[in-house]
Amino acid sequence: MSNLHILISGGGIAGPCLAWWLTKAQVPAHITIVERSPTPRTTGQAVDIRDFAVDVIRGMGLEETIRSKTTTEEGIEFVYADGVRKAKFPASGDADAQSFTSEFEILRGDLAKIFYEVAKDVKEVEYIFGEHITEVQEESSNGKVRVRFANGRPEGQYDIVVGADGMISKTRQLVFGKGPDDGNYLKRLGQYVAFFTIPKMPSDTKFAQWYFTHGGRMGVTRPSQYGDTRAYLGVSDKNLSRFDGIARAMKEGKEAQMAWLAEQMQGAGWQMERLVEGMKSSEDFYMQETAQVKIESFVKGRVALLGDAGYCPSPISGVGTTSAIVGAYVLAGEISNSPDNIPQALVQYHNVLRPFVNQCQTLPPGAPHIANPQTELGVKIVDTMVGIASSLLVKKIASVVSGALPRAFTSRKWEAPKYAAFEG
Repeated sequence: MSNLHILISGGGIAGPCLAWWLTKAQVPAHITIVERSPTPRTTGQAVDIRDFAVDVIRGMGLEETIRSKTTTEEGIEFVYADGVRKAKFPASGDADAQSFTSEFEILRGDLAKIFYEVAKDVKEVEYIFGEHITEVQEESSNGKVRVRFANGRPEGQYDIVVGADGMISKTRQLVFGKGPDDGNYLKRLGQYVAFFTIPKMPSDTKFAQWYFTHGGRMGVTRPSQYGDTRAYLGVSDKNLSRFDGIARAMKEGKEAQMAWLAEQMQGAGWQMERLVEGMKSSEDFYMQETAQVKIESFVKGRVALLGDAGYCPSPISGVGTTSAIVGAYVLAGEISNSPDNIPQALVQYHNVLRPFVNQCQTLPPGAPHIANPQTELGVKIVDTMVGIASSLLVKKIASVVSGALPRAFTSRKWEAPKYAAFEG
């Protein structure tokens, strides 16, 4: 068969991972990756690699490279307003049974750079920076997808278009519309979180420190390899009208977002004043709404959504990066199985991955609000629950119970298929 022309919108994690697996499978294709940013993105906070995604990175020969770039985080401790620790959860040291802190805790920018490095020199892969798509139209006459671009790249025709351009996906909007009630297929979870880098202080250790207080407010500090501290500030509330101000600020820019957040954090205790002041002078501040992408099918004709664009499980799931990596593996595998019938390959990609997506998007009851109470009484209740969960007795019991159960009940509920094209 002749070469496939594959367009991937998004050069972060999922897109380059897909490109690598397609070339691993020796799918005859020319792969173009367009990225809106003028250069490879090198910023972003910590992400996790868990479950079957660990097997995927091992299959790529990247386990040791990724381990060499981890954040150095040794676990998580929850703290009171005075900084006293109330509960501590160390990393497990076991890639197959990870704790809150992943064995592959890595900054998003570092992971994206690793995937970029392994994909950029492959002769079948072409990167185009500073470009994004503006129109996608499937042509019934020739089975191609016509795509137009914003910044000068000529219009092209492709056999497959993959949207790997994040939770607020332009590809999804162009092909699937804005969904019910013009909600862009987003399930809002009642939380906004800001991420940024601040100078490190002696009190910052290799344990992430999590602090929550009444009003659904949260502050986090986390270590990195680079002698600085990564910080989060978040606000949670079931009453979505509380976020009317930040919804406007998201359209106005970073200064408006910071002002809204600073007002919300007044009198919050702990190191929140330090975090607010550090936020104002940080160079990598960004803020996002916590949400899930809920769409009936993340495939339409010859267009497939990948990662957060198609099935974002939200940051509180802890498996957003995992689902993107696994999705790239499955999509490449299904294309390798049916390179002469792309619509069928994409349908099979959806059917195979959907159970895993459903698993990833299943959040604890009441999340994120159960861990971010509005009242001081609620905070005391959560304090008690966290303390019990971290007790040595409970840890010991959990270890015994876990060891007595089959792995299927303690870890994976879904097993990825094997693809002949990836063997050897």
